[in-house]
Amino acid sequence: MSIQLRLLLAIMLILPAFLGLTGYFLDRSFNNYQLQEQQESMSLRQLLLARAADWDGERWIADQLDDPRFELPDSGLYAFITDSGGAVQWHSPSALSFVENQGQALQSAFTANWIPAAIGSSNFASCSFDRPYFCFAQRIAWGSSGPDALFLIVEDQAPVLDARRSYRQQLVALSVATTVFLLFVQTLVFHWGLAPLRRVTARLGKLERGEIESLEGSYPLELRPLTDNIGLLLDSEKRRRDRVRTTMDRLTHVLKSPLMLIRNSDESGPAFRALVEEQVERMLGVVEGELARARLDGRPANILGKPVAVEPVLRRIADAYGKLPRPAASDRAPVEIDLSGIAPGTLFRGEERDLQDLFGTLLENALKYARSRIEVSARTEGNASERQLVLHVADDGDGIPFGQEQAILKRGARADTATTGHGLGLAIVVEILSAYGGSLDVEKAKIGGACFIASIPQQDKHRK
Repeated sequence: MSIQLRLLLAIMLILPAFLGLTGYFLDRSFNNYQLQEQQESMSLRQLLLARAADWDGERWIADQLDDPRFELPDSGLYAFITDSGGAVQWHSPSALSFVENQGQALQSAFTANWIPAAIGSSNFASCSFDRPYFCFAQRIAWGSSGPDALFLIVEDQAPVLDARRSYRQQLVALSVATTVFLLFVQTLVFHWGLAPLRRVTARLGKLERGEIESLEGSYPLELRPLTDNIGLLLDSEKRRRDRVRTTMDRLTHVLKSPLMLIRNSDESGPAFRALVEEQVERMLGVVEGELARARLDGRPANILGKPVAVEPVLRRIADAYGKLPRPAASDRAPVEIDLSGIAPGTLFRGEERDLQDLFGTLLENALKYARSRIEVSARTEGNASERQLVLHVADDGDGIPFGQEQAILKRGARADTATTGHGLGLAIVVEILSAYGGSLDVEKAKIGGACFIASIPQQDKHRK
């Protein structure tokens, strides 16, 4: 199911429910408003009736009623004056047929429900005779010259019910029209809002068909992490292919000469074995260096950017390397690797394998030349915008000869030719750091030997 269809289905469920609740509360508010207006209107008519009424000692007289409907037969608006028992003493001309047809029911209803208990109190209610009516009654004592009487106004509910029915029809029609309009607008909004996703999908299809090589273009902020990371993957894959092709071409070219030299040499000669060992050593160095370089340049981008806890990785590598035999003379004492300088909670934002290769190479180099002690420290330095991981690996060996501090960082360079190796370790460290935008420095260690300092930016922007 598409995202647009899901959103439309959600809106189709939510919008009618919302408009239905809104319509219900609007209808209730309109009903309450009608009842309040009806009560106020009938209260005013009752006051006008009381002003027009008079007791002549024997009967009630009420002339000059303000509303002309009181004079029209069966107009739907009726006025009554009854005694305290509910018997009709006077009624408006409009109520003549009403009294004839509903008189008994009117008196019974008065007695049962509508006669206010106290003098001066009033009662407003819905009442039913041949059809629904509104009734407003007030009990009045006519002073010393008149009896206790009930002034009653009865009005047909038909106009109010018709208005309510018309209002509901208009409300339903408006709700339906609003629902249709909003669904149409939402469809347009979703179509417009999801256009960048369709554009990305189309460009991905072109990528699959080989019509384009990248997702170049302007995309909304919400899609930029996706398009940028896809771009990183594409760039990484392209670099990997180019790196593999270049590495294979270089290996073919470089290994061809040693192999041809071995093939064309005299196997019976005394120098053949030395020649083979020399060329094999040369080829191993070339293969090791090229494969390490290819892995660095062609590895996939670290899109997730999950930070790696530094201390567990360094301790694991130090424990493993500490158990290996010394690469130099066997009479040397075991080397103490001090990891107390690693700050707790220090993180490396990159691939754990790169951190392992980086520290393992530096530690292996330090073990070659240390007499009895290696000190390791790691901490994060800088502010929030320019943070970097700084790793120190120091030994108590003889140190680096003056003037060779930078030379030993080059591929194949070595300050000591007495130990075995191809001179590739520190160069590989430099390549790892370069991939992260970092650097490697070397200085005199406080404990006497060399101190290698690896600095790695930690803003997680090294692959972009």
